[in-house]
Amino acid sequence: MADLLFLQPLRVYKRWPMPEDFTGLISSVPTLALAQLAGCLPGHRHDLVDGIAREYSLRELDARVARADLVLVNAHSSIGALNVEANLRRIKDKFPDKKVVLGGHHATLYDREWVARGADFVVRNEGEQTVSELVAALAAGGDGAAVAGLTWRDASGAARRNPDRELAPDLDRLPMPDWRILDPKLYGLPLPGRGWATCVETSRGCDHGCTFCAASRMWRNRQRYKSVERVLEELRLLRGLGFRKLWVVDDNWGGDPDRAARICEAVLREKLDLSWMCFTRADTVSRNPGLFALAARAGLRHALVGFESSLAKSLRGFAKGTDGSDYAATSAILRRNKIFIGGFFIVGCHGETRAQTAEVLAAAAELADYPIVSIFEPRRGTADFERIGRAEDLPSADMFYHNTTHALPSLREGLMRQYRAFYRGFLLHPRQLGQFAWGTPAQRSFYRFLFAGMARSLLNVTPAKLRRPWEMVLDIRD
Repeated sequence: MADLLFLQPLRVYKRWPMPEDFTGLISSVPTLALAQLAGCLPGHRHDLVDGIAREYSLRELDARVARADLVLVNAHSSIGALNVEANLRRIKDKFPDKKVVLGGHHATLYDREWVARGADFVVRNEGEQTVSELVAALAAGGDGAAVAGLTWRDASGAARRNPDRELAPDLDRLPMPDWRILDPKLYGLPLPGRGWATCVETSRGCDHGCTFCAASRMWRNRQRYKSVERVLEELRLLRGLGFRKLWVVDDNWGGDPDRAARICEAVLREKLDLSWMCFTRADTVSRNPGLFALAARAGLRHALVGFESSLAKSLRGFAKGTDGSDYAATSAILRRNKIFIGGFFIVGCHGETRAQTAEVLAAAAELADYPIVSIFEPRRGTADFERIGRAEDLPSADMFYHNTTHALPSLREGLMRQYRAFYRGFLLHPRQLGQFAWGTPAQRSFYRFLFAGMARSLLNVTPAKLRRPWEMVLDIRD
């Protein structure tokens, strides 16, 4: 039996006045991967440190690491890469012989770089079987040489990359996530209703090929589904544990409309009384208005929709498979069913002019209850990263960190000013303030959660942050 520490890294560096990761303002949910891995490793003692959900000191981290035989770290995206590295360096400085395993999208794409930064093992792509085999190999006194899907450091310090592992052919055969490792009091979602909040998945991957998305490539452009029976088994378990607010983390909920409808019908039939949110595509909504009316009756309160742009040119460049002519219908369907719309948009790409950026921002404010606008970032593992590498607008950084405005010469302060001015005007608009006070239950929940998070961020000020606003600064001490 081993002592395993699951680590969502401490936020050693933070940005002010708004955090570097917007999702922290609209949610506080655990990373499903850690509960999933705990379920795959029965017979071991599990500990969890979630540095996003709770403030820990470095000394607290040291004490938890000292008790562990193996530390498993979530390295999900470039947004958190600096903090993952800070945590990794702290562990290796204090406990140089402690074995550290990294996994997640970012770890998969930068596996050799993470080994060079101190990770002993990097789990690429899907991790359940790889982690299980690695833990067994280490318990037997071995190394990672025979474990597929693993990048690891050998005795000479060199990174060795084992062959890829095939994706699990049947998601129903995966062990049930062990949500009992979570402290539910730490988490919340901007959803109406009572109960604890967490994440759940009913499928993995996406069979579309958007050029900016690394996740679809990581899952090899396939969407694999759990059976209706397995999904209901998980929902019943969660309901029994007190979790009634759920973030369904499928990349495209409703990709199989008939299956999604059967799940919603069962939720209603069994009176599970859930409040939930999901990711979906605009065309998934517009082609299936009946499904989303049914989903609303089954508790869907918040849809995160990938619109990306209002410009046909950009949509073609993104390979979205739509010209955007269905976007108004998408919003109308969701609003008719009182489903809050969080709309994803991207600006600053495909030769977009300032006037065109303004057009996208105006459409975002119209189509979504809350627009989630990103400045284009060409991430490794995407077709856009390869395209940018062949263009004149070459990245001046490798995008290991979330350093968009420093990486592309075209994205300088003009775009940042336009971006920030849009959000100031949007958040102070009477329409949003009205939703905060008198909107639908989903609107009130969202804006109250958001404004509370913004207030906490503003009040979390230090002299270092005042000297360097909008930059990452050290924000934790021993």
